[in-house]
Formats: sequence, C-alpha cells, structure tokens
Amino acid sequence: MMKKLAPILILALAFQACSEDKSNQQNPIVAQSFDELTVSKNFNWSSSDQIQMEVELKESSLFPMDLQGTKLEIRNELGDRLALATIDHYNRAHFSVLLPDNSNGFYFHLNATGQSWPLELKKNVVLQISDPLDQIASSSNKVLGKQAFTGTPPGTNMLGNAGFEQTVAYKNVGYSFDPTSGTANDQKWYVTDNEFSQPQQNGSKVFKVDNNRWTHLWQIHTVQPGDSIYLSSDYHGYVRAYLFFYSNANSSYAQSSTSKVLSSSDKVIGTVVPNNSTVVVALFNLYDNAWIDNAFLSNPAAITDTDNDGVADGDDDFPNDPTRAYLSYYPTVGRQTIAYEDMWPLKGDYDFNDMVVNVKSSLVKNGDDEWVSAEYEIALDAFGGGIESGLALRLTNSAKNTMSSIISSVSGDASLDPDVTNGIILFSDPDQVRSQYYNNTEAGRMADPDTIRFTINFLANNNGASFLNDFYIFHKNQRGREIHLSGFSGTAAADANLYNTGDDVNGTYKTTTGLPWAMDIVLDGENFRHPMEKVDMITAYPRFSLWAGSAGAQNSDWFQTPNLSDIIDLGGL
Repeated sequence: MMKKLAPILILALAFQACSEDKSNQQNPIVAQSFDELTVSKNFNWSSSDQIQMEVELKESSLFPMDLQGTKLEIRNELGDRLALATIDHYNRAHFSVLLPDNSNGFYFHLNATGQSWPLELKKNVVLQISDPLDQIASSSNKVLGKQAFTGTPPGTNMLGNAGFEQTVAYKNVGYSFDPTSGTANDQKWYVTDNEFSQPQQNGSKVFKVDNNRWTHLWQIHTVQPGDSIYLSSDYHGYVRAYLFFYSNANSSYAQSSTSKVLSSSDKVIGTVVPNNSTVVVALFNLYDNAWIDNAFLSNPAAITDTDNDGVADGDDDFPNDPTRAYLSYYPTVGRQTIAYEDMWPLKGDYDFNDMVVNVKSSLVKNGDDEWVSAEYEIALDAFGGGIESGLALRLTNSAKNTMSSIISSVSGDASLDPDVTNGIILFSDPDQVRSQYYNNTEAGRMADPDTIRFTINFLANNNGASFLNDFYIFHKNQRGREIHLSGFSGTAAADANLYNTGDDVNGTYKTTTGLPWAMDIVLDGENFRHPMEKVDMITAYPRFSLWAGSAGAQNSDWFQTPNLSDIIDLGGL
C-alpha cells in the first residue's frame, strides 16, 4: 500500500511546492534586508529584458517566399538598426537581446518586403508576412531603395510593348505571377484576367482596367544581383507597382519584394537586386478604370557597393571596408552594470559594491555574416571589496555553456586567458588599471571611474555563432575563486572544490534561498547608483524587495527611487 501511495505523495508535494512558489511571486513577502528575501528559485537577478529569441517568418499561403540569407532587423523608434540576424533555410532568425526593463518603441523590420512588426520579447516569435497583393496589408510597405523620382530613371527600357500600342493578349495564368507563369525576356505582358481594355488616351493607347475591377499585369526579366533596378510608368487612378525577385526562372518562391502606390511626386521604385536573385517579375496592380502607359523597367549597373563585399552601401555600416559590413550592440540599447559581492562561497553584506563595472560592446560582422571583431568599453565604477579581485570575461554559447574557440587575438587593455577557452583577462589586480586609488563607496577615496577598452578579433569561418558575455571576478591571490552572475557556471580555471561549500549550492552562485553574489541592470542614458559601503541593497532601494520577491513582476522601476543618502551618484562627481 505504501508503495502505491508514494508516487501520489511525491506528486502532491511537487504540486504544493509549485503552488507555493507561484503564490510567493503573486503575494511576495516584503523583506527588510537582502538576506531575508524569499525568491523564486529560477529568478535570474537581472533588471533587464534579456532573452535568446528564435523568430519564425510565416509567408502568405498565396505568395510563398524564399527568405534564406536575407536579414531581419531590430530597430528603434527613429528607424536606427540596433541588431540584425540572417534568416536561415527554415525562415527563422535568431537574436540575443539585452534591453532595459520595460523597453518600448522597438520593432522588427524585414528588408526583403519592407514590412515591420512590434518587437516581442519572448523565446519564440512568429511574424506573419502579408500577402504583397493584399492592398490593405501592403499599404505600409516601404521601398528598399529609399529613392524618389519624378522623371525618367536611368538605364535602357527592358519592357516589350511598353507603350501598349500592340494588343495585350490575355492568357489564363490566374494569379500565379511567378517566373513559371511565362518566359523570361520574351517581352510579353501577362494578365490575371480579361477585364481590361486598350483605349486611346492623349493620342496613345493605354492599358486600362474595367470599372470597379482589379487586375494585375506583369513581365518577367533576368537581372544582375547587386545592380540597381527601376520600375515606373505614366498612370491615372490607383496603380501600385511591384518588383518580385526570384533566384531563377524555375522558382515559384520569391526571395523578396517591394512595392509602392504611384503618385505624381514619386512614381518610381528604385532599389538593388538582392544577392542570389537573377529573375524579376515587374508587376502593376490597377483598380477601377485606372490606366498605365509608357511603362519602364531598367537594371543599370549600380555603384552601390563601393567596397565590393556583396552588401549595398545603403545597408553597409562600413561601405568603404570590404572586411566589415554590419554593426550591432550589446546591450542592444544602453549599458549593462554588473555589481558583485566578493565573499563567495560565503554570504556577503549585500551592498553590491565590492566591484561595480559598466559595460558596452560594439559587434562587427562581415558581408558573409561572420564575426569580425567586438570592441568593449568598461567603466570601473567601484572597488568596495575588502578582497582585491581581478576581472575577466568568457564568451559562452547561448545556453551559457563552453563553446568552441572563436577568438583569434585580443588587443588593448586585456589579454587572452591561456586556461579558459574564449577567455580574456582584463586585470588581475585593480591597481593594474586604476590611474589612482579609489573605491567610490564613501568609505574611501572618490574619483571619476577609470575606463578600459579592448578589442576581440575573431577566427575566420566562425559562422556568426551566437555568444554571450560572461563577466566575472576572481580573487587576486586565489585564481580559482570565481564569482559569476547566476546562470553561468565556473570556468575551467575555477576551483571546483569550493562548490557546495559555505553558502553555495552546486556551483550555481546562488544560496539555498536563491540569493546571488552578482546581479546586473541595463539602463539607457543614466548610470546605476550603487549603495554605499555596508548599506544593504534593500535599505538603499526600498522598492527592490518587492521586485525580487515577485521575480521581477512588480516594481520593475525599483532603481528610480533610492534613498539618496544611501547611494553613490557617480554623475555628481
């Protein structure tokens, strides 16, 4: 009987534990000191929006697209690119994002179609690509080339019967306007239906759609990747012009598209043929007695890739450098402050000022989507610990585990760590980098923080592998005594004999009650004001307790309301 009840008892206990954990988050206890906090065992102690995202792009069932190799971007409200990822064979892109808590105004942008979506901060995101022929959905599409014309664009007209003086013969090809609907370069127009006429307008024949009807008219042509391409026409009424790009004449999956409604001030689409595209479908969509005449399509050689790296100058952050193309940042916005306690594996005093560093990095990829370099700028805000500690960095994979070596060399104020794969030593002793002695805790000398800078150069053929920054401190006289943000494990140089000693649990850098030895916060436009020496974090920031107890669900702006007499404002130095 006991054997039969045991699984039920275990299940009941597990359910009770989960229920208690959920209840604690919904109705957290407001602690008076850090050591009294009751927190979720999975709480990450990060006051930021930090996530590894997989974004899947779902194309319209009526208009399949081949997006492999194209870019998905994250942009801010000003349209500046903050991060980008290459779309794979499965129409998926992967991002490592670190933003200030409760950030807004950011969005995804797909260059291949010009479509945008609000940024969703979750592990799995699905973005629905609008059918480009859906008039309402496509009304917000933007032109890739960002060029406006009122006259005739450059180049020689590739279209046959561009003035519609010859009869346009209707062929029943339906709405399958991909290259397989006709023959490339045959100079013939293809039409979705027969609801059109070719009357005289201003002494010349035009192509005119019937009253209150829609129709689509197109030609198919071969083009050169990387070259400019323009489509225009004289028109009357509602006319939308499209360019659909395909890898070859036998493909029914578009790689990208762009469109615009023609207007008197801007009646030309001007863009660049995407890499690996060799066929274009130039299409006009007309509605309700609208007409077009003197259609024009040209594909002149473009002087848009100055450094010949395969990335058009408009998309290239380094248009004159063939070894560099794309710039992104980590954190994606703002700067990351990491604050440490240095007594691990024993609990500290929880003032989180034993070392405080402020980090920003700029990451560079080349035109083949491989990492080239990463530049780091680190402000050394405080040295409040009684133990002299060094600072190091390890690059891990997105699961925070060791990854294959991707670092070629390091220059500047850092050096390679011979004992740690993808490891870098910034300093082993604070006096190696401080221009003068300071601690910035009010218990000793105050000074403007020193800043160190270094550059990582990456090995070739790294495939743009995702990585995370694991900044950690270690004791000057005991290299194996490392202190990491929770979620990261010790390095190969860590002393594993210290795991499960003192207050540590299994080398997780958390106590049995889930308390950390390090925490981070991302802020944009301001510095984190760390507590003074021996001032508990909750004393300095009274709203912190509810934030931690609710696993970040409440008081996410806890850092905005400190007790001013208990914190260090480095901006006031």
